[in-house]
Amino acid sequence: MVEEKVGIECYISSTPGMMGKIKNEPEDFYVEEIGELNLSDDGEYLVVKVEKRNWDTLNFARVLSNMLGISQKRVSFAGTKDKRALTVQYYAIRGVKAEDVENVRIADAKIEVVGYARRQIQLGVLLGNFFRIKVYDCRDGKLFEETREELKEKGTPNFFGLQRFGSIRYITHEVGKLILQGNYEEAFWVYVAKPFEGENEDTRKIREELWKTRDPRFGLRELPKYLRYERNLLQKLREGKSEEEALLSLPKNLKMMFIHAYQSYIFNRLLSGRIRQFGEIKTVEEGDAACYITLKKTRPTFADCSNVAANRSRVRYLVRERMATLALPLVGYETELKGWSRIALEFLSEDDLSLESFKTDHKEFSSSGSYRPADMIIEHTEISFDGGTDSTFSFYLPKGCYATIMLREFLKRELF
Repeated sequence: MVEEKVGIECYISSTPGMMGKIKNEPEDFYVEEIGELNLSDDGEYLVVKVEKRNWDTLNFARVLSNMLGISQKRVSFAGTKDKRALTVQYYAIRGVKAEDVENVRIADAKIEVVGYARRQIQLGVLLGNFFRIKVYDCRDGKLFEETREELKEKGTPNFFGLQRFGSIRYITHEVGKLILQGNYEEAFWVYVAKPFEGENEDTRKIREELWKTRDPRFGLRELPKYLRYERNLLQKLREGKSEEEALLSLPKNLKMMFIHAYQSYIFNRLLSGRIRQFGEIKTVEEGDAACYITLKKTRPTFADCSNVAANRSRVRYLVRERMATLALPLVGYETELKGWSRIALEFLSEDDLSLESFKTDHKEFSSSGSYRPADMIIEHTEISFDGGTDSTFSFYLPKGCYATIMLREFLKRELF
């Protein structure tokens, strides 16, 4: 199973799967951002609401900036969205006026001016996302009710979804591991050439040959034009750059993604282990961390994480009241592992790494670490299911939670 390659090793619910499949059409997967925009008449950032079909977040930002004749660095957003979907999200554009975007026309996208803000849009602006997802050929609603009740009892695992690890080729965490090991040469070739089952057959065959020969001239001649990052890296080799220098030429967000993906892989393994050992994710022990929940616009969103030791009885009370949840580490060089979470050191050791490995010679390839909620807290919001063979799930999730991960507990199948 592909999920096991990224650390997703189990389900928390014991019910049979409803099965079914998703994403026949982009409209079958609808997601809309819910956030606090803090608009201001004298702000220098123009905020627009964009409804887009078959557009990934970064590529749309690139095209929008090109249409406006500005640097892409002046376009900010709160979080990335899947390409094969109908998505509604907000962008902030620095130094442009409403009239500048009125005549911008981009295929399969509607742009609506919302107002101005004094700051760019970042992840902190986002509270969460509302989803409406159509599932084809799934079983009846009785299984839905049974699974929902079991998730309320045990918690809903907040794994990182497959999207965190790449598109079709789920290899970004492998690249991150190699970078942390200091093996930039192998990291380069895994990213550029390692073949992965499920990719377009012609492209996969090209990657197989490139993986064997490691010939940049062959790659530049044969790789499709849309693989622009791979081609740019190969061009750097042709210009005499080393693999390390080539990787450092990538955009900052992409460089950071490699390390974040490896942290996500370790997190997924930790969460899988916690579920196997405890059978649920509502127990908080000494040495654990907790993430607190706030309600804004009646929607739950995650706030700060902290160690439980300082006030364990208070944290356990908040967990019972569903105003806090167990948090697990996204390991980094400043992570203080206590209690059960020390198992992360074993996972790192298996990869010949330690916490200090996350402090590299390059800032973009380093991370001090943080924490992530282990539970999605689905009790705070309604999950609706309209029944029938082709059914629609509708629900809200706090920021950072993956809809496909929530759905997998109901369907009991990989969704990509």
